[in-house]
Amino acid sequence: MAEHRMLTSKQIARILFPRERTARERIAAMRSFDLIETFRPPCSSGTSPLHCTLTAKALRLVVGDDESAASRHRVARAGTLGAVAMALRADLAHLRGTNEVFSQLVGHARKNPGCELEAWRSEWSCARLFGGQVRPDGFGRWRDGEAWCDFFLEYDTGTETQERLLAKLVGYADLAFAADVTCPVLFWLPSVVREENLQRHLADRRSEVPVATAHGDPTKTDPAGPIWLLAGADKERLPLAALGAASVRERGGRQHAHAF
Repeated sequence: MAEHRMLTSKQIARILFPRERTARERIAAMRSFDLIETFRPPCSSGTSPLHCTLTAKALRLVVGDDESAASRHRVARAGTLGAVAMALRADLAHLRGTNEVFSQLVGHARKNPGCELEAWRSEWSCARLFGGQVRPDGFGRWRDGEAWCDFFLEYDTGTETQERLLAKLVGYADLAFAADVTCPVLFWLPSVVREENLQRHLADRRSEVPVATAHGDPTKTDPAGPIWLLAGADKERLPLAALGAASVRERGGRQHAHAF
C-alpha cells in the first residue's frame, strides 16, 4: 500500500485474502494499532467500499532504518496526506480505477496457476524511474505461462482530449528508442464510444509505439482476458499476455523486459 497510496477493502481482499470479510477484520485490527486510516467516499447508490491508506507510523515501519534520507523524506511527506486529504483528492476515482486494473490481475493470478503479475509499479515510482520522460499511471509485467507482456497503463476517465492522449505517446516513443524495447501502451477507456474515437485517431496518425485499448468498468472486466484491441492490427481482441509478442509483430523491435 505504501507503493500505491490507497487501496479499497475489495482490492485488498482480492490481492491477499479469500474473502472480503477477512480483509475487513484485518483492516480493523491494523486500524486499532494506528497503522491504517479508512474512509468511505460518497457514491450515487449503495455504499462505497472502505478506502484504506497507511498512516505515517506504518510508513516509517515499512521504510525501516536502512533506507536513505531521501526515501524517509518521501515517506514522511506521504504520511502527512492522511485519510481526509486522500478523500478530498480530485483524482481519487482515477487512482482507484488504476489500482483496480492491477488488483484484478493479481486476483486472476491467484485463481489461475501459471499466471502472475510479476511487476506492478505506481505512477510515482515510474516518474522517479523514468525521470519524467513518461508518466504512466502504472507499469506492469504480466505472465500467462510462456506468454508475457510488459506494459504501461494509461487509465482514462474521459476528462482529457483525444489530442492530449495522443501527445503522451511521444515520450513513450523516445523511451522505446532509448531502451530498444517494444512495450505497448495500454489505454483503459470509460466507454466504447471513447475507445472507438481513439482508435480512429490512431489509425489516422500511426504511433511509433504499440498501443492497445480496452473499455468499461474495471470492477466488472477481467484485464487479463481477450479485451485488448491493438491499434493497426487485425480487429481481434487479445488477452493481455498475448500483447507482448503481438506488439513485436506489429511494430518490430524486440520483446525485452524493462529493468527495474
